[in-house]
Parts: sequence; C-alpha cells; structure tokens
Amino acid sequence: MLYDQLFVSMERARWNLSRDIDFEAIEPAKLTRQWILDVREVCLAQLAALRATEMFLGGFRADIDFCSFVSVWFYEEMEHHLVLRRYLEHLGEAVEETELPRLRVSADDAPAIDALTLRFFGEQRLSQRYAALAATAPERVLGRIFTLLAAGEARHAAAYATYLRRAVERNPAALPGVLRLGLWTMRGADDAASPAAGVGGASRAQPREDRHYIRRMQGLCRLLAPDSTMVAEDELPALRPAAAGAL
Repeated sequence: MLYDQLFVSMERARWNLSRDIDFEAIEPAKLTRQWILDVREVCLAQLAALRATEMFLGGFRADIDFCSFVSVWFYEEMEHHLVLRRYLEHLGEAVEETELPRLRVSADDAPAIDALTLRFFGEQRLSQRYAALAATAPERVLGRIFTLLAAGEARHAAAYATYLRRAVERNPAALPGVLRLGLWTMRGADDAASPAAGVGGASRAQPREDRHYIRRMQGLCRLLAPDSTMVAEDELPALRPAAAGAL
C-alpha cells in the first residue's frame, strides 16, 4: 500500500504545534490590520478540508489505501487551521466557534479522479501561496508558520501525485481527461492571478500562448504516465485554441 510509505515519510517531516512554534515571541506591532485579516482568511479557508475529506471517503470508499492516506492529510490540514487560529488568539483576534458551521463548504460531488486531480493542483497552489506569504510576512513567527505550511502543502501535492499516477496506471483511458482538467485548472489559476483580472476574478488579459501550456502539460503527462507516448505537441489536441476555448 502507498499509505505505508507515505505515513512514514510524512511523519518524519511533520512539525509539532506544541514545540516548534514560539507563540510567546510574536510581535503584534509589526502586523498591519490587513495582514491580520489575511491570516484570518487563510485560517478559515483551511476548513475546506472538511468537505474534501467527506468527498474522498465517499468517492473512494472501496480504496482502503487512499482513504487511509486521507486520514493523515486531514489531520495535517486541520493542524494548519489550528496553528493559525492559535496565532490569531495571541493577537487578541480569537475565532469564535459559532463562526465555524457557516464555513462548511457544500459542493456538488465530482467523479473520483476529477476530485483527485483538482486536489493535486490545489495543494500546489496553496504551497506557492504560503511560500509567498512566508517571504513577505512582516513578523518572524508568522513567517515561520507559513514556511512550515508551504512545505506541508508541497508534500501533500506530491502524495496526491502518487495516487493520481496510480489511478492513470490502472485506467490509462483516464489520462486525456486528467490533462484537460489540468489545463482548465492552470488557465484558471493564471487568469485569477493576472494583474488584468477584473472584479470577481474575471480576466481581461489575453490568453497565454498555447505553447506555454503545452510545455506544462507535457511535464504533467510525463509525471503521471512516464511510459506514455502522449507527450508530443500534435498528440495533445486539448491544448489547441479551439478545443481549449470549449473547456
């Protein structure tokens, strides 16, 4: 089982909330009100792991290996929520328990492999976001927290890649769908991050050259199906402008 190796590797890398974060060293005066609000937003957003866990345990109910891994992932995601909540408490910005139920995100169920693909990309984006927050944090303890969270999300992305690769090995016909969903996710993330994005994240920027995405999708293809021949540009029809616009 993949879980056996992942459990050990993640346990070795795991930090300890009680020992590794010096909450008493926090310097509140270094934080602006916007930074506090941003930390609060990230803290509460981590609760999305609740819904994702429910979806995974339902969609993968027959896959004991993956469901076992989800138990570790869920634990670490909730630790991310808790460390940020403790940080806010030391700032006098406690998150009240009565606030939490309304943050339970409800979303339509997705096919199992689609949910796995979206989680793989989501963990990568979180790692990048937390790394950027760590690099710009004006307060040392907060910078350390986001550094730890970034590393954790990167490990999660690697673990999800392992399960996604196994899913493609078991069902090679699923690879084109995974690539199309990956393309849609990459384009959406780039549009949302664009300085030209309009209100609500709608982008007014021109789409990037398809060759930019072809290179990235070829890398994804090699990651998920190392022995596949579907890495040549003319064998990635989903990346052509007409098809991509229809996604």
